[in-house]
Amino acid sequence: MALDFLRALFGPKIRLPIDRVSRAPGSAKKAAKAEIDAMQAALDRLGALDGIADIATTKKAPKGTEAAFRDFLTHFDAYLEIVAKKMNLDGALRPGTPEGRDLCNVAPFGVTALESLVIFRTIRLWRDFPDVAQRLASAGEQLFKDIQALHDGPNPEQIKMTSTAVMQGRLDNARRMVPCPFLDGERGRCRIWEIRPLVCRGHFVTGDRAQALPTHENYLKLPVKNLRLPLAQQVALVQLEKRLVLQMTPFLYANILVLLQLAEGQTIPEVGEPPARFGAGGIIMPKANRNNPSAKKFQKKGKKH
Repeated sequence: MALDFLRALFGPKIRLPIDRVSRAPGSAKKAAKAEIDAMQAALDRLGALDGIADIATTKKAPKGTEAAFRDFLTHFDAYLEIVAKKMNLDGALRPGTPEGRDLCNVAPFGVTALESLVIFRTIRLWRDFPDVAQRLASAGEQLFKDIQALHDGPNPEQIKMTSTAVMQGRLDNARRMVPCPFLDGERGRCRIWEIRPLVCRGHFVTGDRAQALPTHENYLKLPVKNLRLPLAQQVALVQLEKRLVLQMTPFLYANILVLLQLAEGQTIPEVGEPPARFGAGGIIMPKANRNNPSAKKFQKKGKKH
């Protein structure tokens, strides 16, 4: 135990470029005060929703959950735009864009329950969700294998998220160059762009594109700026995380599968939403087109004439 403590205290630290948090200048925060206040207002609305702490038992989200969170994301994007401009980050590579698609080889880490919930609710309705789910399961399994291979503790299921095993394992996994399952391989764009994780939204790469490849020899020294939520909003989001009691991990891929299991293969609707219809293989059924000329109601009308 003493050796483990000394190794953790004085051993080499591995930090992926996306983990190096940058401090936003005070002038930028002052300029973005309206957006910061709007983010806090959205989080307050979420926290006040009746039943927000009961999702794990009711398997339903309160009405307005997704709308409030998307509003929060809108103001976070506006906050990022103001701060990025103050920090001269125009032209930086961004994950989920054709220019920054190489950044999507790093699996999203540090993703909250609310982010995972909104992403799950969206992608569960995709026609190709079964295929996406298989890729998520495969990617998540490989990521945990890469981490557990470096863990020397007695229990492979109990690994500290700040341990060298997690950090090196994530790096080894990124070097496999397997893109995020949410990246459209043909277009090079993120399919969940509007609801992508906060860590992806705030990742600005100012270095050379070639160095952004995890296999590059100087990848760990890649020049980046990683913008996070202001402290007060971070605290508010963490408090919401605790109240949801969804037993999420910091790993997005695993979280989607946890929610899928919670929903018993279905989706997690908001209160008052009509139930989604799923067909064979868990594929979402298309909504009936009531204006289709071949529909029975039109055929009956034709016979009368």
